[in-house]
Amino acid sequence: MGGAVRLSKGRFLATFLVLFAALLGGWSATNGAYWYSRGLVSAAATMGPPIHGWVLVADPTGGQPSWVSGSYSVRTAIQFDALAVGVVPALALLGATPGLGWLRRVIYLVAGGGLCFLIDTLIVALFPLLVFYKNPFTDVVGTFLGLVGFVGAPVIVWGALTFRQLQRMLPALRRHP
Repeated sequence: MGGAVRLSKGRFLATFLVLFAALLGGWSATNGAYWYSRGLVSAAATMGPPIHGWVLVADPTGGQPSWVSGSYSVRTAIQFDALAVGVVPALALLGATPGLGWLRRVIYLVAGGGLCFLIDTLIVALFPLLVFYKNPFTDVVGTFLGLVGFVGAPVIVWGALTFRQLQRMLPALRRHP
C-alpha cells in the first residue's frame, strides 16, 4: 500500500478552500453552469429515450425542457444551475488531496468531472420516471437521487477515486489484521 502520507487537516482545508474559490470564480466567469447544463440536457436527451421512451423537448420560450410521451408531458423541475455547480467541490477536493502526482491528479480531475456529469445526466434522464409514475418507491428513489446529485456526488466521487490515498492518510480507513 506504500508509506503513510501525513495529512495536515489545516493545510488540506486551506488548499481545498483556495481551489474551491478559484474554481468557483472560473465557473462564474466562464458561465460554466450554463454550458454544463446544456451538456446535461443534451446527454439526457440522448440517454433517456432508450431507457424509458420519453423524449426531451426544449421549451421554445427558453424555459425548462419537458419530457414528452404521447400526450403526456413532464416539465423538468430541476435547478440545473445548482445541479451543475456540484462538480466544483468535487474538483476542488481532488485537487487538494495530498499524495497525488501531477499526472494522477489530472487523470482524477478528468475522471471526477466525468463521473459527476454522468451522475447528473442520469438524474435528468430518469426524471420523467420519478415524477410521472408517482408512488412511494419513486418518491424515495427521487429523494435519494436528489441528495446524491446535489450533495453527495462530489464527496462520493472524491472518496471513490482517492480511497487509496485517503487510507494512507487516515488510519481509521486502513485494514487491521
